[in-house]
Amino acid sequence: MHWSLREYLIAFNMVEGFGLRRLNALISTFGSLERAWHSTLEELMQVPGLGPKLATKLIEKRELVDPIREIAWAEQNQAQIVTWYDRDYPEPLSNLADPPPVLYYRGRLPRQLGVAVVGSRKATQSGRNQAFYFALRLAESGIPIISGLARGIDTQAHLGALAANGVTVAVMATPIDQIYPPENRQLAVKISGSGCLITEFPSTSRTRPNFFPRRNRIIAALSKGILVVEAGLKSGTLSTVDAALEIGRDVWAIPGDISHPLRQGTHALIKQGAGLVDSPDDILSTFPEISPQDQNHLDHIREVVLKYYLQGCSPEKIVAVTGLSVQQVQHALTLLELEGLLTNRS
Repeated sequence: MHWSLREYLIAFNMVEGFGLRRLNALISTFGSLERAWHSTLEELMQVPGLGPKLATKLIEKRELVDPIREIAWAEQNQAQIVTWYDRDYPEPLSNLADPPPVLYYRGRLPRQLGVAVVGSRKATQSGRNQAFYFALRLAESGIPIISGLARGIDTQAHLGALAANGVTVAVMATPIDQIYPPENRQLAVKISGSGCLITEFPSTSRTRPNFFPRRNRIIAALSKGILVVEAGLKSGTLSTVDAALEIGRDVWAIPGDISHPLRQGTHALIKQGAGLVDSPDDILSTFPEISPQDQNHLDHIREVVLKYYLQGCSPEKIVAVTGLSVQQVQHALTLLELEGLLTNRS
């Protein structure tokens, strides 16, 4: 049996526990992945950081692994495989402490840093509206929207980008043929048509809860900054923020009702130095390559009304806060509804 270098990398990736650090340790010990793959248990036990459990797992699993079949499996699922050794491997992932050795993707690999829009799966209607609108405006300006295909904020972020005919990337915590949640299957098809579905998990993976926070480092790496829409104090979303800070990415947060549990995490981030944003323009201003005339602005009244609507204000409160007339607010809300920005997207 003789495989190419990338095929040995695909094979090792199919055995859980072999990230780039351990693969480098194997290469350092054996001189090549090929020799490492065919080594004995006793030889594997000499590799620093490997240990008996993982060495035994490799011995047991390698007879069942075939990277040639794995490549064919990916193609059957309309996907391609890119490895650390390939020229088109996404460069931003190289900045990670543990970059994925192998990626499976459907669509087009991202070449431009985007903005990650993330938050709670059990988002409020206000949070869903905000995620949709921010993603829509950013995507209209040519910025890719990165998220995780989860329920709630992630779903609305992808939908907002698609509504703008923009590019969106969904980073999955499952193999490429397993869409989770299942109700997002059609959304996944639309994303891959204009953007990309991407995952590091091979066909042999059995999805585990810890895979979801693990994928967040890829979301962070593919983004110039992270926008947190809604998050509790112990939200899994905050692992994306941690990953972003480790590689020097910006973090933004949308403020909201101080009494709502799903705003406590965002308020904590703002207290710790995250950028407070209440308009997509706050984020667009950090992209100097996007000139103001290239941005799709609503007229001033609709912009103001939408801002307060997305904060959960009633029409009466918008009138009181802005000084606009009842007729102006109602007219603006009618136009915004016709544009699809006030639609209930639960």
